[in-house]
Amino acid sequence: MSCVLGIDKGTTATKVVVFDALTGAALGASSRRTPVFHPRPDWHEEDMDQTFAAVVATIGEAVAAAGVAPDAIRAIGVSGHMGGLWALDGERRPVGPAIAWPDARAAALLEEWAAEGLTERVYRVSGNAAIPGVPLVLLAWLKRHDPARYARIETLFFAKDYINFRLTGEIATDESDLSFFPCDIRERRISGELMALAGIADMTARVAPVRRIGDTVGHLSDEAAALTGLAAGIPVVTGAGDAVAAAIGVGALQAGEAVTVIGTSFMNNLTMDFPQLEPANVGFLFLMPEGRWQRLMSNTGGGSLCLDWVLQAFGQKEYGPPDAAVWERIEKDVRATPPLPGGMLIHPYFGTSGMTAPRHEPAARGSVFGLGLTSSPAALVRAVMEGVALAMVDCYGALAADVTSIRITGGGARSAIWREICAAAVNRPLSLPGVEETGALGVAMLAAVAAGAQPDLATASARMVRVASTVDPDPALATRYADAYPLFRDLGADLAPLWKHRARLVQARAAKDMP
Repeated sequence: MSCVLGIDKGTTATKVVVFDALTGAALGASSRRTPVFHPRPDWHEEDMDQTFAAVVATIGEAVAAAGVAPDAIRAIGVSGHMGGLWALDGERRPVGPAIAWPDARAAALLEEWAAEGLTERVYRVSGNAAIPGVPLVLLAWLKRHDPARYARIETLFFAKDYINFRLTGEIATDESDLSFFPCDIRERRISGELMALAGIADMTARVAPVRRIGDTVGHLSDEAAALTGLAAGIPVVTGAGDAVAAAIGVGALQAGEAVTVIGTSFMNNLTMDFPQLEPANVGFLFLMPEGRWQRLMSNTGGGSLCLDWVLQAFGQKEYGPPDAAVWERIEKDVRATPPLPGGMLIHPYFGTSGMTAPRHEPAARGSVFGLGLTSSPAALVRAVMEGVALAMVDCYGALAADVTSIRITGGGARSAIWREICAAAVNRPLSLPGVEETGALGVAMLAAVAAGAQPDLATASARMVRVASTVDPDPALATRYADAYPLFRDLGADLAPLWKHRARLVQARAAKDMP
């Protein structure tokens, strides 16, 4: 049997899946929590050596679960969360811990840029709303607050690129990850103009060589082969940033095809054949294979992480630690809970990056409206699911482009009731892919092409991507959500100045605590 390995190095977990290189069938998988650290409020870091060790362990577990010989693996593709700051020094060692994209240490600097009009200039070139956790902002922050560390940087790349480097010894990145540096999105290259505007022009030459999505970075080194148990010399492809990898993995390769991902972030991504920057100054625009673009209207402040928090904070006594049996109870209880319980609405911006679409509100945070003495854990769970679904309405509604179909994936999409809520909120059918780990499948498809198991990406998509089911919207439920959406929207607009006030208070306290 010919197999390929897809690695999805996520923000909260690393997933590795062994796929049949001809059919796309998932043969075995493993997952481990990503080791993260929060040394200060709103900081989000990783020890890069520990991260790679977790990847190595997960590879071994996935191959064992697949029950295939290690030499059946013909190629490897790696996906990773985008943004952040992953840097090596002149000896090709990490320059301190990696800073992941949810990190908000540079939020005050970003406010300065906004006041100066710099964030709008960044958007006009890159198509990306600046958030605190992108390299451009983090590098400027580092230059100001830790110049010694800044001066040691020799190589800049991204999470998946570090994994590829440890697997092959080769340094490279790809177009999809470069999108979030940010780059000149029209020219599909690094933007020297933006680097100069941020005061970090000297870092332009430090960016790793940029390859096309799916190009072979290198081949598995003897050292990495010994660690993973795989055969030395197999090709390792660039892979893609997680949002792009997920789109590839569900077959959303043509203009008008969309994918909603309920993961740690909540992403609503539309493939386009031109770089659309409207609505201005919100969302993201990433580079896709074959000269296309992906418009992201995303709620980086939270998708499934909001549900995780609610269950941890309010559901432990009711349900205990979530496992398969517990999830069956949760689903049953949520289904028995009326829609919009007690008029409750939750804004799902729990993470440190706030809201990036349909408005750019980095200071946005979660809120619960309509909480009462009769509100149960199940009601809070349902309200989170409905808040994410109404954010989906927000995001697609802001796009001036045709959406021909929507796939839904990510950890949250495993929930049947959550899929039904989302379908009713947007009032259109949603298709569920046959493979849960679509990001891993997307880069595995690229690996299958590199290994010669598939002739090209279009053929790989036709052969390896399958639809498991489709959920149609319930008309009565769709009406309820259509009636509630204006309140959800208007509450968010009214809270915007209060989110900023809260952010100023937090930043003032953090400034006093800094040495």
